[in-house]
Amino acid sequence: MGIAATLRSHRIRAGKSRADLAAELQLNAAWIQDLERRDDELAETLSLFQAMELAAAVGTDLRTLVGVDAPSLPHVSLIELPGLIRALLDRERRTVADLAQELGWEIEPLMERPLQAAAELPLACFQALAQRLGFPWPALIAEDGG
Repeated sequence: MGIAATLRSHRIRAGKSRADLAAELQLNAAWIQDLERRDDELAETLSLFQAMELAAAVGTDLRTLVGVDAPSLPHVSLIELPGLIRALLDRERRTVADLAQELGWEIEPLMERPLQAAAELPLACFQALAQRLGFPWPALIAEDGG
């Protein structure tokens, strides 16, 4: 089952309509409908924190919602990301702008305020960045979902 179907299933199990969920998350019902129709919609349109809120609102955690069953996956703190990025750039003798261009996401704000970036940048940015840094993106989510 894909992310969209899993979201719909959890929403129904939680006893919430699309309108209920939309109101709770301060989104519109059409957006919830899009999230339930296309698997890539969640990563492309929601920030990491919004995705975590969505999962909690339907009674699950983000790892479960996206189909990651990796309880032993190590955790990479958002606060660690700037240091990991700097280390990569130092090894490759590149700049933040170079990496941003490669990834297709403006990551400069992430370097200065990683928690704020997690509230603003789409989850897809973190997925691409984690892949480039060499770890699975769900490592950015603590096992307890926080």
